[in-house]
Amino acid sequence: MLRPCLGMGLLAIAAAALSQTATESEDGGGMSAFGKMIPLGFVNEDVTVPSFSDGKASSLLTAKTLTRLDDTLLKAENVVVEIYGKTPAETLRVELKSANYHMDEKILRSGERSRVARADFEMEGDSMIFDTTQSVGSMKGRVRTLIFDSGSVSGKSEGSQPSN
Repeated sequence: MLRPCLGMGLLAIAAAALSQTATESEDGGGMSAFGKMIPLGFVNEDVTVPSFSDGKASSLLTAKTLTRLDDTLLKAENVVVEIYGKTPAETLRVELKSANYHMDEKILRSGERSRVARADFEMEGDSMIFDTTQSVGSMKGRVRTLIFDSGSVSGKSEGSQPSN
């Protein structure tokens, strides 16, 4: 019973962190605005898209290829999104073999094995969907979650915890 709750909790953490990079303002900014600058049908190689908040780097999106398929759809291959935390241990890394971003719906979808990792956990699943407007995501199919020493993020090690 505890495993599904932990998995959903970690996915919620990942979704919240991913929304920092995917959040779009009401004026249509963010990834949709960037995507609309890409020429239709042109394959962009070795793409790097940094994001900033209060003058500091907040995330970095890299992709081997990024293609605008039509007026509303971007396709990317070998995508890595790093969302920087306050400390390196809080930095979240999302890896997608391929993904589609629906600019109108503001939804990121991957039908291939995807991975979300931070210093204290790793989560993998056969597919992933993330709604950037609601900051809600899900993984399906052979979802595997590994939880490491949470002290790496919380600053508390197992030895410093009171014994029962």
